[in-house]
Amino acid sequence: MAFIIRYLTSRTYAELRRQRGQGLVEYALILVLIAIVVVVVLLTNGQAIHNLYSNIACSMGIGGTCSLGG
Repeated sequence: MAFIIRYLTSRTYAELRRQRGQGLVEYALILVLIAIVVVVVLLTNGQAIHNLYSNIACSMGIGGTCSLGG
């Protein structure tokens, strides 16, 4: 009887470890997909984002050299 309990307990722990590993892989894949999306967005809109932040910094008076037309 003790053998059966030990066997079932070890199988349950092994299954839990396998599921935790699967969840970790799923989270890693989600993070990789998010990183790919961020890189694509920055590559396509990088200059526009840079200009936006530069204009904000210049209007606040913290930009080094500003060319805001005035």
